[in-house]
Amino acid sequence: MSQAQIDQAQRYEETIEALRRAEQKYRSIFENATEGIFQTTPEGKYLSANPALARMYGYDSPGELLADLTDISRQLYVEPDRRRKFTLAMRRDGRIQDFESQIHRRDGSAIWISENARAVYDEVTGELLYYEGMVQDITPRKSAEEARKQAEENLVRYAEELRVKNAQFEADLEMARDIQQVFLMQNYPSFPRSLTPEESWLGFCHWYQPAEQVGGDFFCVLPLSDTEAGVFICDVLGHGLRAALVTAIVRGLLEELTPIATDPGRLLSEINGSLMGIFRQIETPMLVSAFYLVVNTIDGKMCYSNAGHPRPFHIHREIGLAEPLRFKGPQGPVLGIFPAATYQNSYGTASANDLVVLFTDGLFEVETADDEYYGADRLLAAVRKRMHLSAGQIFGEVVAEIQGSCISGQFTDDICLLGVELRRIGLADSSQKIA
Repeated sequence: MSQAQIDQAQRYEETIEALRRAEQKYRSIFENATEGIFQTTPEGKYLSANPALARMYGYDSPGELLADLTDISRQLYVEPDRRRKFTLAMRRDGRIQDFESQIHRRDGSAIWISENARAVYDEVTGELLYYEGMVQDITPRKSAEEARKQAEENLVRYAEELRVKNAQFEADLEMARDIQQVFLMQNYPSFPRSLTPEESWLGFCHWYQPAEQVGGDFFCVLPLSDTEAGVFICDVLGHGLRAALVTAIVRGLLEELTPIATDPGRLLSEINGSLMGIFRQIETPMLVSAFYLVVNTIDGKMCYSNAGHPRPFHIHREIGLAEPLRFKGPQGPVLGIFPAATYQNSYGTASANDLVVLFTDGLFEVETADDEYYGADRLLAAVRKRMHLSAGQIFGEVVAEIQGSCISGQFTDDICLLGVELRRIGLADSSQKIA
């Protein structure tokens, strides 16, 4: 054998050894890869599969997979048309990347996979031989995505439900506001009742401004007779719907207690007892401050009683004096806390052209820009310097002054003012008791 033949034989053996080693290396990668590796015919039959793919699909060995999965289009994909989309993409592009599908495992369960594959052609004839590629199990990722998607859908649904409920709540609040406005005085009674409001011996004016759509301040004027009026104001702790509900209760109690409304102390005592019976049944304590005044146009006599409420102002216009109403003895506590609380009557006299101003603490318990509270003393001074004005003008200017001094520029609590002006004093021919 010539040296050339020997060298050729040696090169042949080296080539065979290199091919063997390459085959061994490929086989090692094929057998030990964590990703699934496959080859399939264009018609949809597996030519080869590695152990990772077999395990992924629920088979004990690649041989079982090849024997069982003979029609990929019909047996593998959950979506019936998925294999057709796979082959169309292959024909168009020659390869696919991140081709995600849901497939059936051997036990009938479903998982999500992602395929990267290419089409292999005969280098001479250009004939399509097979598809080969790799498969990853992406079920955990898809589950997480589905969970996020579901969470987003739930969030959208909850937001819509909340929007509907809020809209309903706003509509309910709007109705509650309208009802509460009806409860408040729109047309004041005349004294005597045969006169027009402009001719009435008693004039009334109010300023009502809730912090929210409904408020916890309430007032009313009771026509006890042609010459006698009962004037009531109260302030429920807090504001909003809950406070407004309590004002509705107080209004109902006032209507029931009209027969004793000429006695302020007794009236407040009865309201306190009734509220105690109601508040005992709820967990959240409720406090109600109140003031009730009875004024007579015959002689200007006033009888009044207080339940933890700010003292009203008595403006003596003729003598240029503005002062808090005077009380004889201690004033009573707020309503709804102490069952044995007593409310004493105090007395005063008003002259013609006098004005009594009732108000709630939301008007003056506001923080000002100089880091102080406005306070009742400053409120009295603001009223005093405007005593020559009408009640409506006084209220408008005082409210504007206080609001301008607020650190926030707004009132944070309900505010209410009610003015009672004694225009005339004496007997009227039409005086008679109202039935």
